[in-house]
Order: sequence, then structure tokens, then C-alpha cells
Amino acid sequence: MLHNIVFQDNIYQLARTIDLIKEGLMLDITKDYFFDKTVDDLLFIDATLIKIMEQLESNPKITGYVQIVHSLHSCQERYIQLLDFILKNKCAMQENFTPLLAKLQSIRNTQSNQAQETKNSIQKSDKNRDSRDMVSQNELSQLLNF
Repeated sequence: MLHNIVFQDNIYQLARTIDLIKEGLMLDITKDYFFDKTVDDLLFIDATLIKIMEQLESNPKITGYVQIVHSLHSCQERYIQLLDFILKNKCAMQENFTPLLAKLQSIRNTQSNQAQETKNSIQKSDKNRDSRDMVSQNELSQLLNF
């Protein structure tokens, strides 16, 4: 089933959703219409980012893994910035978020840890790729002695 998942498209959709939420939070929109939807979207993004990361961690040999992990990390960072925007009282619906600030801070901390794991995964895969692409001294000697 995992081969049917198009990670890049899913991550792109999450990133666009994050951008849309942030833009909406800058507007003076009617809280009665949009607050619950915004909270639902924030929780959805959190759960989906975690699922994607778990699926990628269990399948590091998936085609395009490095590019997918880079995209995931970018999306995680975007989400953390959105949470920071809310937590730092910069949005129009701030008073509505007050009862949720502790939960949002917990989500932010979890996502920050996940983003650090993703960054470590990127560095690890970059090192592995570099070591595979390197030519050993023995290989170099054989190549030069044709």
C-alpha cells in the first residue's frame, strides 16, 4: 500500500494548507465561522506530519527518499512557524486560542522534536550517499591501472 502514497503531493498540500491558515489568521475574519475549522486543520496537520514521518522512517529505501525528507522538513518548519505565530499572540483570533495554548505548545514541542529527527535523517542520508559516491584508494588504483 505504501507504494500508492505520493509523498511529495501530500506534503505540498499540507504546506499550502499551513500557508492558507496563516494568511487567514492575519485577517479579521468572523471567529464563529472559522475558529473551529482552523483548530481542526491544525490538529489534522499535526497528525498527518507524524504519520508521514513514521512511514518514511520505516521505508528509508523508498524512491526519492532524500527529496521527500527535505520537503517534509520544510513543511515541519513551516508548521512550527505557524504555531509560533499563534503562541506569540500575533493572530486576529488570539483570544479564542487562549484555552488551547498549552495544547498548541505541546504540539509545537513534539513537532520541533520531529523536525530535529528529520534533520538528522537528512544528514545521515547525505553521509551515506557521500560514502557510496566516494572512490576508495583500491578502486582508484584499479581505475588508473587500466
